[in-house]
Amino acid sequence: MNSDAIQAIIFDMDDTLYLERDYVRSGFDAVGESIACPEFGAFCWDKFLEGVRGNTFDLALKAFPSIDLDTRALVEIYRTHVPKISLCPDALELVCTTRLRTGLISDGPIQSQRSKFRALGLLPWIECPIFTQETCAPKPAPAAFQLMAYTLNTPYHNCLYIGDNPKKDFAGAKEIGMTTVRIRRPESLHFEVNSENDVDWEIQSLDELNCR
Repeated sequence: MNSDAIQAIIFDMDDTLYLERDYVRSGFDAVGESIACPEFGAFCWDKFLEGVRGNTFDLALKAFPSIDLDTRALVEIYRTHVPKISLCPDALELVCTTRLRTGLISDGPIQSQRSKFRALGLLPWIECPIFTQETCAPKPAPAAFQLMAYTLNTPYHNCLYIGDNPKKDFAGAKEIGMTTVRIRRPESLHFEVNSENDVDWEIQSLDELNCR
């Protein structure tokens, strides 16, 4: 990677700047606290560790029939809670010390993603956050990457995009000529997924980059 040509770093957020599993645990704990049943949240977290995805609250409601809420209400609590999460040490070091222009592109429910952004303390360090639910152009579509480059006034080929999920993070950036880097954190949700052709470089820590 020719780091001398890079003028802007664009980050994904979940499992790139922090571990998404920490948000999941924070959300389940918040649900348990909200319904005055910490055991409910602990049950959900145990199911997550077992690999359950997507129907966790349905299973928990069957295990706790006295809970008088439906799945939709629990999801609302989960998505609107104030997250207890923090930047990975290498992410904190990079966002605080880089002299390059900075952006962030993140998919997901807008309220959740904005709450994560605030909880991570990224406001002073990220010039341009783009939450794709607001643009109606989620990854891997190139539109958000094009908007980011325009906003940062940086040519595509001078942008470095860092993400974690080979299935959706990189194709749009690669299509328009950005350099793509996959960070493969051992505890990330997509760690076992192999990188694809639209990933230029693969790393396990942001410390491996020369982008200060």
